[in-house]
Amino acid sequence: MKKKIIALAGFIVVLILFAIFPVSILANPLITPGEYLDSIPYIEVGNIIIITPSSTFLVYLLGVITIIFGVKLFKKTHNQTKYLWGLSLILWGIGTLLAGTSYQGLGYELKCEGQAYCLFTSWFELAYLFITAISITVMAYAVSVKALHGDDKKFYRNLSVIGLLTYSATLLLGVAAEIYFLITYEYFLIFFVLYFISFFVLNIKRYKRHANDLDKGLIIVWLMMLAINVVYFIYFYSGIPEGLYENYQIWFSANDILHVGLIGWMIYIYYVIEKVEIKG
Repeated sequence: MKKKIIALAGFIVVLILFAIFPVSILANPLITPGEYLDSIPYIEVGNIIIITPSSTFLVYLLGVITIIFGVKLFKKTHNQTKYLWGLSLILWGIGTLLAGTSYQGLGYELKCEGQAYCLFTSWFELAYLFITAISITVMAYAVSVKALHGDDKKFYRNLSVIGLLTYSATLLLGVAAEIYFLITYEYFLIFFVLYFISFFVLNIKRYKRHANDLDKGLIIVWLMMLAINVVYFIYFYSGIPEGLYENYQIWFSANDILHVGLIGWMIYIYYVIEKVEIKG
């Protein structure tokens, strides 16, 4: 109980620190609010500007689906694996809703309104990165339930927490010292790719020892995550999304590719964790 209270206090402190250090890093390249709106679709609801409405729908859909699946698994308190996976998905879903509010949705209001030049990020995006980092750490706990035992499990979990603390410190450093790279999604991926590699290796090793549906399913889960991010970066650098909007007024960004892929990913995760018989 004491550890949970300390963890919750630390969680709140980090979110407060994000608010204490106001984000002032400008978007790169510099872009004025007017130029920003000229480059994307948007709608006005009263005095509020909602940017990329189709993307906003997709990311919120992902967040809601993820939270719903997370709650369904979280209720399985008698089963540690399902309980931890549920908590991980709930946190991931919350992070997704925060991300969708700033990267899409209210991005103009949060980063451009009243500014000479639009900001690079916002509190919502920083909270998204931090909460998703916690989600991945909980995911490490969930994977370790069946894949590791005794001292190995304790060491792996402690290492996962150390990684979370390290990432949180670098994220705070990025905000306080205005270091652009440390608050990017790319840095987030580079940092946590080691977690996903470890998940893949642990499930492969256990499947070789005890061929079972759970590890087989999770191996596919990690391969899906790899494929989704590979497609995301290929599409991001392809120039296709810009061409679609400039030539045909069709908005389908790299983030949309990511979110559609992750919707399928979450559905498959739920299928693997909920449908497979797991003891403990």
